[in-house]
Amino acid sequence: MPAIEKVISATERERVVRLIDDHRKDWSLQQAFYLDPDIFELERQLWFPRQWVIVAHASELPEKGSYIIRNLFDEEIILARHGDGPDDIAAFYNVCTHRGSRLCTKDGRGRLMVCPYHAWAFRLTGELQTRRDLPEGVNPDELGLHKVPSKVIGGLVLCGLEPAHLPDIEPAAAGLTDLLLENGVGNARIIARKSYLTKANWKLVLENFLECYHCRPAHPEYFRVNGHVKVTAMRDEYKAKEWQEEIEAWHSVIGDAEFDKGVWEPGDLDTTPFAMHRKPIGSGRLTLSDDGQPVSCLMGGRTNYDGGENGFRIGRLSFLSAPNDYLTMFQMVPRSANETDVILTWLVDRDADANVDPEKISWMWDVTTVQDKKITEDNAEGVASRAYRPGPYTPLESQAAFFVETYLSQMRELITGDRASSKQEWGAPSQLFASPKATCNTRRL
Repeated sequence: MPAIEKVISATERERVVRLIDDHRKDWSLQQAFYLDPDIFELERQLWFPRQWVIVAHASELPEKGSYIIRNLFDEEIILARHGDGPDDIAAFYNVCTHRGSRLCTKDGRGRLMVCPYHAWAFRLTGELQTRRDLPEGVNPDELGLHKVPSKVIGGLVLCGLEPAHLPDIEPAAAGLTDLLLENGVGNARIIARKSYLTKANWKLVLENFLECYHCRPAHPEYFRVNGHVKVTAMRDEYKAKEWQEEIEAWHSVIGDAEFDKGVWEPGDLDTTPFAMHRKPIGSGRLTLSDDGQPVSCLMGGRTNYDGGENGFRIGRLSFLSAPNDYLTMFQMVPRSANETDVILTWLVDRDADANVDPEKISWMWDVTTVQDKKITEDNAEGVASRAYRPGPYTPLESQAAFFVETYLSQMRELITGDRASSKQEWGAPSQLFASPKATCNTRRL
């Protein structure tokens, strides 16, 4: 059930294709891609419906009958738990099939979902329960709720808008489920959530997230905590050698089985991109806290704090950071041509002490995201100037550059229908983004 779409003329589509064809490889996008509402509308019609994104954690639907309201690319949807199994979650548009009212106005729990307008009731699996008032000849089976594609992967609930347009998510489920469960994602509970509404185009937000070149000047706390900045935030042979030695020392402690864990799928219009990699936090730190000391109990099957972090990527707009004792979930939510909501959710083990401190757990990514909001909004203001011209990506921004190339090739195909135009995908595995602000360990991928 697609939303009403603004008519984008053939002339406008041709203009966008010309802008794509004029793009200089390994340079930032032309101004229109960051500002133009018509290009955002094209993305809304063509690109966003082809994205799987995290919309919730399964713990937000704790028992059969639970339902919650979420937003998916400006469409309001309902997630409902209809059974006792971990995957018994369905998603629907929040639209009553009687006369189109919002069906649910708040999260709740019940055997049925009842529309507040005329009290039509629907089962948690979407079928219409109310039947006695239907006119003669109307088939009630045709009045079930409009389904939204959904998939539970290791405790993460993902949705996409339109089944005919979505890439295959089963390889991601096969590749990531066990790894997510090993990190305790399926047995977690939410301890904090914050939204950082950023006045910038979603591509500027994502490009910033995909590189750490800015970490040294912009993120003093992040720079102090994370050892990988020796190679992701600067080009220094001595520092790079120092970081490699630290990785090898960590490898000797945790062993091959843990060190070599990792998956990588660059994805395309037919297959959902996904990745996971491990790396040490560095400097003897046990977790991503201010002092490097644990802030909660171990998660998943771990028996000791090994000082590592697992970075996950699912789709193009959803990410997860997993040190040993807590999780940070990242959702990039495009709102308009010049607004993006960045939603961070922190989780701990379901059985963690009730007195764990959310401030200590959220500290690093909260302070970092506040700083990212500021520098990205400054970036957006500069891009809006008449003086703006695309600039070159440095080698430390290779992941942002590959995102731009992939985005443009896919948009060109979606506009023109020319499949050959989208064959330029993500680069070598060593350049693929798998963890916030960090490159993959090239030795393993």
